[in-house]
Amino acid sequence: MAMLKGVDLVSITDHNSTKQLRLIEDLQESYDFLLIPGVEVTVKENFDVLCYFRTFNDAIIFDKFLEPNLNGEWGIFSEEDQVITDIFDTVCETFPIPLTKTKIPYLSLVKEVRSLNGAIVLAHIDRGSKSVLNVFELNDIDFDAIEIQKYGKEKYLKENPKLEKYKMLFNSDSHTLMSISEKDEYIDLKEKTVNAFFDFLIGEKL
Repeated sequence: MAMLKGVDLVSITDHNSTKQLRLIEDLQESYDFLLIPGVEVTVKENFDVLCYFRTFNDAIIFDKFLEPNLNGEWGIFSEEDQVITDIFDTVCETFPIPLTKTKIPYLSLVKEVRSLNGAIVLAHIDRGSKSVLNVFELNDIDFDAIEIQKYGKEKYLKENPKLEKYKMLFNSDSHTLMSISEKDEYIDLKEKTVNAFFDFLIGEKL
């Protein structure tokens, strides 16, 4: 679907787990877009953080930090919905621990991601109940960029002009194939490589 949409850069950021990324690593050889391994972590303070890694192996290492800190509860989804598949979309195994939350404080998450030379993006800060802005002042914490939902971004930024000094990502936050967006958002990279993406994200802050 990403190829059909003409997307050049894709990051798979499952919720509080990187266990499916080995499959994505296997698939990347068949496609021409740039794949960035990542994960979306719900920290103890109840907001979401996108963590990006330079290699799939770094992301898998990070999962060893995540798993013992899972602290979620079963909600509307059943245990069987948490599955790991192969390249044919056949279920290989299920994961029995809820992936809805972690007990990781934000500052501890930052320390762990930085130890792996990864990048940190504050997810959908415009989503009221799950926004870092409910907890921290942005000037007081370490991060590389903010992410804003692409729909309604103009209105939100007009109402919050102080955010324009930060690096921003606008993505589709797709939970289904059909919700992957068209190629209508861009970042300017020197070349289509993982290192160039990290140079853009972690380079000198604006």
